[in-house]
Amino acid sequence: MGEFQTQSTLSQVYTLIESGSLRQAQEILNSTLSMELGNSGFIFVIQCCNFWINIFDKIDSLEPFEQGEILITEWERFQNLLKQTADPNDRIDYVFRKCIYNKALEKYKSVFDEKDPKLHAEIYRKMGLCYKRLGSYEDALSCLQEANSSYQGQAYIVAEMADCYDLCGESKLSKLLFREAFYIDADKVQLGNLDSPLIKGLEQRVTKEGYTGIEVQQWISVYGILLGVLNIKRPLRSQEVGRLKQDIYARENELKDPANNLSIIKPRLLNLYLWLMDNYLLSKENVSRINEVLLKIKILDSSIYKEFFSFDEAKSQSRKI
Repeated sequence: MGEFQTQSTLSQVYTLIESGSLRQAQEILNSTLSMELGNSGFIFVIQCCNFWINIFDKIDSLEPFEQGEILITEWERFQNLLKQTADPNDRIDYVFRKCIYNKALEKYKSVFDEKDPKLHAEIYRKMGLCYKRLGSYEDALSCLQEANSSYQGQAYIVAEMADCYDLCGESKLSKLLFREAFYIDADKVQLGNLDSPLIKGLEQRVTKEGYTGIEVQQWISVYGILLGVLNIKRPLRSQEVGRLKQDIYARENELKDPANNLSIIKPRLLNLYLWLMDNYLLSKENVSRINEVLLKIKILDSSIYKEFFSFDEAKSQSRKI
């Protein structure tokens, strides 16, 4: 088969995949396979179609919500498959993304009226993820706002709202919400669901520092604050200040127990110290209180202190993190 005819066939196949007609695409590919045995790109598209058709067959008898969950989980596995190819093809990623996330969105929409608040929020969160991956950021944000109003104060929902705000160009609100999410519970933030350049840049920086696994999530907000990326702050209410100090006290006690994981406790505690310092700066507290926090940071991690807080005493009073 000539090059022009091959490209014409692939163009037709891509259109069918994007619309969700994988079996039709598979039929066309199989009918021309004998003429394209030497074309690795052509064969890879066949492998991709087979991958997803097998998934569709396996989940066909499941409830719609379960189908949506499996499609999203398998998408991550499919991404790993794409990364292993010698010649990554953005068009393949694009058409299958459209196919899979539209199909997952269809499944979630069929159960969107769930009455249980937690499950209702999860359905809307996943609808938001689908819309975001399809490039419909405003629809995604609307779904995530519904999820947040149904099940408030969840770090993973707040982080995904922040992600969408950044993709929509609302960087100020995005930065504020990212800080909130990692403060609420960094462990619960699902980095794999976040796509914005802001958070991806911080993730890369933290990884470059040598941190891996769950450590990355703990350090993202610390570096985000210290580097001036997550630079939107808010004053804390008196109740929040009390709870923050209690959290600091609890984490400081955890440090004393050698059985606890220092590599996780340290960034958590640094994050709490930075929130307390920010609150002191915003409320124009006495400089001695700020210096107390600086001393705690220096004792906890001298390298962080030297990198970000090693400056003249005269400057320290006006320093903004």
